[in-house]
Amino acid sequence: MSPESINEYYKVAVLLFPGVDILDFAGPIEVLSHVSHNRNPERPDRMFEIKTVGCSPAVRAANSLTVHADLLLPDAIDQISDFHLLVIPGGPPSVVQSLIETNTPELDLICKFAALPADASSGPRILLSVCTGAFLLGAAGVLGGMTVTTHHHALDRLRDICARSNGPGEPTTTVMHKRYLDGGLLKGGGVRLLTAGGVSSGLDATCYLVSQLTTPDMAAFITRVMEYDWREIKE
Repeated sequence: MSPESINEYYKVAVLLFPGVDILDFAGPIEVLSHVSHNRNPERPDRMFEIKTVGCSPAVRAANSLTVHADLLLPDAIDQISDFHLLVIPGGPPSVVQSLIETNTPELDLICKFAALPADASSGPRILLSVCTGAFLLGAAGVLGGMTVTTHHHALDRLRDICARSNGPGEPTTTVMHKRYLDGGLLKGGGVRLLTAGGVSSGLDATCYLVSQLTTPDMAAFITRVMEYDWREIKE
C-alpha cells in the first residue's frame, strides 16, 4: 500500500452473517467512518463509503443484536468489482464452521473479490479478515502461500482449514500469532491481504489500513477522535 492523493474515495463491503461477533464488524466500521478529507465531524467529506452485506435484510448477530444489511449477498456478488475493500469478520468457531461446511455464498463473495484486478485509479484492493473470519478466507482457498493470523485460540484450526482448502500445488499457509499482519498481495496481484487476531485486533488492523491508504498523521487523528490507544506493530 502507498499513500494516495487526498481526493481518493473507497467503497467498502462488510460481510454479516448470523452469529457474527459484533466488534469484529463494528470496530472496522467505526474506524473507517471517522476518516474524512476535511477532518470536519460536522460536515465530513468521508473517504470510505461503507455497506453491510448479508444473506437477509436483517441479520441476527451475536447476543441477538439485529443488524440491517444494505446489500443482499447475491447483489453484492454481482457488484463486487465496485468495491475497494472487503471486511470479513468472525464469530464463534461453530458458527463459522457451519458456513464452511455448507459452502455458502459468503465463500463465493470472498473468491470473487480475491480474484479482482487492482483498481486502475487507486491500486490494489484490500481484503481484511478479523478473528475467525480468516477461517472463511482459508476455506475459500485464497490463503495459499500467505502469512496470516487469527484469534490465538484458533491458530491450529486455521492451519487445518488451509491445509485442506489450498489448491493442488499451492504453497502452504503460514499461520502466526500476531495482533495483525499485512500479508502482501494475493496471487494475481490485485488484492492485498490484511488479517487481524481476536476481536479488538480489528481496530488496530484498520488503523494500520488507514495509515497506509492515507497518511500516518490521518491514522493518528482518527485514534485521537476515538480516544483509542492504537496498538501499532512497528516494523
